[in-house]
Amino acid sequence: MANTTPGVDPAQPLAAHVVNTGVADVPAASLTATRRDVLDTFGAMLGGSGAPGIQELATVTGRWGGKEEASLAVLGGKMPAHHTALVNSAMGHALDFDDTFDKGGHIHPGTSVLAASLAVAESLGGVNGDELMLAVTLGLDVSCRLALAPDKDRGWHRTATFGIFGATAAVGKLLGLSQEEMVHAFGIAYSQAAGNRQSIVDGALTKRFQAGQAAHGAILSAFLAKEGFTGADNVFGGEYGFYSMYQPEGHDLSVICQGLGKEFMGDQMSLKPYPCGRPTHGYIDAAIKLHHELELYRNAMRTVVVRTDPETHSSRYSVSSGIVRPRQQVEAQFSLPYLIACGLVLGEVGIDQITSFGKPAVLVASGQIQAERKEGMPKGWGEIEVVCAVGRSGSAELEPPSGSPDNPLSINQLQEKFRDCAAHALQPPTGESVEKMISLILEPGVMADSRDLIKLSTSRAS
Repeated sequence: MANTTPGVDPAQPLAAHVVNTGVADVPAASLTATRRDVLDTFGAMLGGSGAPGIQELATVTGRWGGKEEASLAVLGGKMPAHHTALVNSAMGHALDFDDTFDKGGHIHPGTSVLAASLAVAESLGGVNGDELMLAVTLGLDVSCRLALAPDKDRGWHRTATFGIFGATAAVGKLLGLSQEEMVHAFGIAYSQAAGNRQSIVDGALTKRFQAGQAAHGAILSAFLAKEGFTGADNVFGGEYGFYSMYQPEGHDLSVICQGLGKEFMGDQMSLKPYPCGRPTHGYIDAAIKLHHELELYRNAMRTVVVRTDPETHSSRYSVSSGIVRPRQQVEAQFSLPYLIACGLVLGEVGIDQITSFGKPAVLVASGQIQAERKEGMPKGWGEIEVVCAVGRSGSAELEPPSGSPDNPLSINQLQEKFRDCAAHALQPPTGESVEKMISLILEPGVMADSRDLIKLSTSRAS
């Protein structure tokens, strides 16, 4: 196990952990969790291939040319590895359908880790499934551990700002960096770490770009370190280190290395049932439950009240702060009134609902929703109450959201999600290719070369 001596910058034990851990050191359950995460993340890439902003990113990066060493998922064509990783990672985050580590500020670590790993694996050639899954396991572990340290929310988009370090760890593992080189790679990544949640508030496409930027910066960091380029040594705990600068008076470094090498944080990932902001999922679950209980597909609603604890009521996650009529995708993904209305009226929130948002019945219901606060309730408590026009009524309290470690999606649900994402790809792959991709990812020993996964994504259904 890596040294976790007090006073040593976390970069050192994290680097040792990444460099010294082999497949045999990772519990079988953790490797299984990684395979589930890779299936989920690669599916999100397929589904996000036609999302707003992706073609623009591919066009701009493609105009610079360069070494054709890594392939774009679905779109096809090759670019330098760091450019490919940028576009593929943005694809994976575009639908907001990718993994989340709920305990770490809802960071989405998978897309930058997987996109960077696939791009570098293709450029190296001959990387098999075990090697890919090990790199991803370690990358997820690093991203999630770093995301646990903040105890104050300062508005960073942790998917990018913290995620670059996990992606760097994964790429560094594939490149065979030494411990010293890995520390320098983290230091170089620190010089590029960025990402804000103002992009969410303003409904900007930069949210998905930031995930791509993390993958891009990770590859640059690891390759520079391999060449002997240096970065800061005291990356995370130094006087001007990452947490001192990015989380002043709002972090706890001691949690980063707790259980390092014994516990892999990817085991605790949430895999989403809905393509939208994770804090909305408990509400959507409750809304869909009421859709079925009250037969809202045929019974009109008279009133809809969403009650929450006082802190949530006054936060940006309140129903009263949501956009009732979203005008574009990012707004739809974070509009709590709209998403609850989809659950109540349609009984579902899928890719179609965050791609097209003009259904009159949904918009009417979205405008009906009222927000109330309930004193004395703990943070995170909430309930939805519906009174129908015919007199029927019902309520549902929020429970651990679907897809969380406490309420996980089944492997069959994850496979169906993958198929749905593939069907929504810009150029859907063949059904045979979809099933082969599922097999390559989930079945140990089947993936002889990681390049096969990208190749299958570009096969076209007739």
